[in-house]
Amino acid sequence: RQRQRRSFRSTTSLRSEQSKAAATEAAQRRKEETKSRPQQEERRMTQEELLEEAKGTAVENEKDLQRLQRIEDDLKKVVWTKPALTGPRIVSISTRDASLICFSDPACFAPLLSPPVPPTPAPKLLCVITGLPAKYRCPRTGQPYATAEAFAKIRAGLPA
Repeated sequence: RQRQRRSFRSTTSLRSEQSKAAATEAAQRRKEETKSRPQQEERRMTQEELLEEAKGTAVENEKDLQRLQRIEDDLKKVVWTKPALTGPRIVSISTRDASLICFSDPACFAPLLSPPVPPTPAPKLLCVITGLPAKYRCPRTGQPYATAEAFAKIRAGLPA
């Protein structure tokens, strides 16, 4: 069930009335403006006027065509050269049966193609008490330990 609002603030009511009044005024003004505007009659051009306009358009088109042809002629005069390729290159050759990659200077690409060096493993930590391989570290000291007894000895040596 929705509750209906029984009253509005006085400022809200006042602004609502003002906005409604402004909207009706604007609608009235638009209505009057459309009535007061004179309707412009679209005049049809005579055959002579159409021919004159066509002559002017033809002259403009001819000038435009000549300008574009000059631009094309200037572009034909320019000698387009590709920059010479320098340095090592990789050339890919593909056929139906195989795809090949050729290197212009294999020595330049050797470091990129060599297999990666495996990372060196971290050194095995030994327990400071027993000397066995350590699986854990003391959270307070960071010392490695292997057993619960070793951990107790490490903690026993710490001040509380």
